[in-house]
Amino acid sequence: MRTCLLQLLLLLLLAWPAQALQCHECVALGNCFQATSCKADARYCLTTWTGSPDKQTVVIKSCAYTCPGIEESTPFSRASCCNTDLCNSAASRSASWGLLALGLWGAYLIR
Repeated sequence: MRTCLLQLLLLLLLAWPAQALQCHECVALGNCFQATSCKADARYCLTTWTGSPDKQTVVIKSCAYTCPGIEESTPFSRASCCNTDLCNSAASRSASWGLLALGLWGAYLIR
């Protein structure tokens, strides 16, 4: 019986539909937060900043199939990619670690 349940669980996990990566997607002066579901074969969330000293910086956020390398950079543009849901937001990683620590501390106090 136990073996049958484990096999059924494995079958359900394999049949479970994969969810598409979610990324912020927009073109704007400044920052933007418009969440969208990427196509199934998109593996990255991409943010590019393009501007020059005499122009405002344009931010482009999108889904991407590949992550651009350093050789694709120019003096007035920069790119960053990541591969988790909505990871191309403006929130800093230090804030995320701080929230995690705060949550763990709260869970410890409740216990």
